[in-house]
Amino acid sequence: MDDLKLLCSRLERDVAARIATLNAEISRYPGPIARCDAQLAGLLEERARLARLVEALREFEAAPEVFREPA
Repeated sequence: MDDLKLLCSRLERDVAARIATLNAEISRYPGPIARCDAQLAGLLEERARLARLVEALREFEAAPEVFREPA
């Protein structure tokens, strides 16, 4: 179980780094340009999806040991 939680922590760090990269890219995004708003919408959706993933990882890490089927 400790190995799984360690992997979750690493994944959470990687996802948080990607979110930071997206935030920087979004902050530099120019104002609305015809036909380019789809790209911004994609960036915003990816950021939202990754934020949900981070939240799920945090919930998993905080949860008690998961159910294991008897051997």
